[in-house]
Amino acid sequence: MAWHSVRGHDRVVENLRRSLAQGRFPHAFLFVGPDGIGKRTFALTLAQALLCEQADPTALAPCQKCPSCLQVKAGNHPDVLQVARPEDKHELPIKVIRGLCLDLGLKPARGGRKLAIVDDADDMNEEAANAFLKTLEEPPDKSVLILIGTSAELQLETIISRCRVVRFDPLPEDELTALLLEQNVANDPGEARRLAKLGEGSVARARGLADPELDHFRRGMIDELASSRGFDPPASAARFAAFVKEPKESVDQRARASLLVGELTLFFRGILWQTAGLAPLCPDPSDRGAVESLANRLDPEAVLVLADRCVEADYHVRRKVNLTLIFDSLMHDLGALINPRG
Repeated sequence: MAWHSVRGHDRVVENLRRSLAQGRFPHAFLFVGPDGIGKRTFALTLAQALLCEQADPTALAPCQKCPSCLQVKAGNHPDVLQVARPEDKHELPIKVIRGLCLDLGLKPARGGRKLAIVDDADDMNEEAANAFLKTLEEPPDKSVLILIGTSAELQLETIISRCRVVRFDPLPEDELTALLLEQNVANDPGEARRLAKLGEGSVARARGLADPELDHFRRGMIDELASSRGFDPPASAARFAAFVKEPKESVDQRARASLLVGELTLFFRGILWQTAGLAPLCPDPSDRGAVESLANRLDPEAVLVLADRCVEADYHVRRKVNLTLIFDSLMHDLGALINPRG
């Protein structure tokens, strides 16, 4: 878990090194960027660098061999506190944040810094965020707090004003291709490049789309929506729900649902480009026929509504609303705009 394994974020590393060398290293960060691009891995590598017992701390270059580096890698370093939204909750509760702040106030076990990593920061409710403010305003000595989310706009202004916002870009296609090969997500360079295009800079997204069953379902779903005969919303919703619920674990079901709804959002984005007279953004060339078919039937205003409706559905998936209700409502609304009149 050294910087060479945190691909695509060299700019962020160099900025942090410069801040540390100039004595302007902040006590609190808000990492924002798309899901699945390595923000959490980056936070843990930063923890290694700050706690390393062998390397020069100003170099931010963990040795990965000392006891501290190994403990961070194993997830059991006593001075690295990690919290996230519980799987059975749709919000990061105040109880979790209060416990984190209490633990952070204790002296470091190994005598150096203490780090707190808050994953799923987007899901902090207002009560939890407010409970965090005092710690952000008056952090314990030698402590570093890292909040991980997707967008600064989802945080309270009072949180943003007390953190340095670090924006992470989607991974470049070449970097993502290499990662997919290294992690055995793809077996050959051609397949890795295809998944990297579909993944749009996200390892998690590309990994999900590597599932042949999901790829097949996605193809059928898009072709069905673009059919000139229209589609049956209740039947489509039932198929959507049945496919998404095939995994036994709820967290896997919601990941699959979010991925597919995201694919619909990108599909409608491509249609919007087509209606504007631009070349559609179609990472999957097979989508182009469906894009052209719907672009010839829909007004740009309708396409915007369709894309917005998918974004709303994804929000409800993440907030743990009943999946069947989400798909029933989504397909009903898509059908009202897509299906031929009469």
